[in-house]
Amino acid sequence: MEIRKKPWVIAVVVMIALGLLLPTTPILAQSYDPDDELPKPTGVEKGLTKLGRGLSNVLLGWAEIPVTFDKKLQDGKPLAYLLGVVPVLGTARALMRTSTGVFEMVTFPLSDRKVNYGPILEPEYIF
Repeated sequence: MEIRKKPWVIAVVVMIALGLLLPTTPILAQSYDPDDELPKPTGVEKGLTKLGRGLSNVLLGWAEIPVTFDKKLQDGKPLAYLLGVVPVLGTARALMRTSTGVFEMVTFPLSDRKVNYGPILEPEYIF
């Protein structure tokens, strides 16, 4: 049997050799950490983020009422609770989110560059 006449024999030998050698070779993977590659935000960027968060909270503060209703409905609260307590909770949260938004909009240029740029409310945006 001559190897030149049977090319599939060479292919099988190569496949077996690769099958035996590949699992033993070390796998080199490159790790990726986006914090290493992204530049740190500047004070101006942090201030503009605070301004945008405040503007969002002022414009969408009213949405706390239906969001609170939906959350309590999904929790399985009774109808009397949904109609009596939830509007009060939603209104209180709406006032809190709107007033926090006003505070952030007013204080964004006055904040210290190292602190005071984190969100006051969690979640920082309503949606």
